[in-house]
Amino acid sequence: MKKQLLSTLAASVLLLSASVVQAQDAPSRTECIAPAKPGGGFDLTCKLIQVSLLETKAIEKPMRVTYIPGGVGAVAYNAIVAQRPAEAGTVVAFSGGSLLTLSQGKFGRYDVNDVRWLATVGTDYGMIAVRADSPWKSLKDLLTAMEKDPNSVVIGAGASIGSQDWMKAALLAQQ
Repeated sequence: MKKQLLSTLAASVLLLSASVVQAQDAPSRTECIAPAKPGGGFDLTCKLIQVSLLETKAIEKPMRVTYIPGGVGAVAYNAIVAQRPAEAGTVVAFSGGSLLTLSQGKFGRYDVNDVRWLATVGTDYGMIAVRADSPWKSLKDLLTAMEKDPNSVVIGAGASIGSQDWMKAALLAQQ
């Protein structure tokens, strides 16, 4: 189960403002911002960070997790950079899809240089699953069917248009 949860984790990267990283003393309060609703990959990222920091004794008390959904991370990113740039102990879970959107300048007035990038917690390579009774037994079978009749294959992808999951499905469809 743990391996399955980790495999669904987005390519998560922690971000923190540069001034926070320079803080000498351990913060009295720690917080992880999950830029989505509870229960998803960002929530899992915050919980994995918390476990790691507790086990290594980097923090003594559990982190508070705050949910700020919207815009594949844009709402949380802009709020933290604008309103809380010097808060020691605050980290924000991020994903490869969010980073893609940020790097395209679609997050507003702040860019990748407005924070300090800390670490990658996990990677989501994506996957393709079909029903057990599907006529496709391999990726080659699926791609052949898509090439022959693109409308004969329905692809479901998580997140929103332009996200990492959407991009994977779009790139596959281009093959």
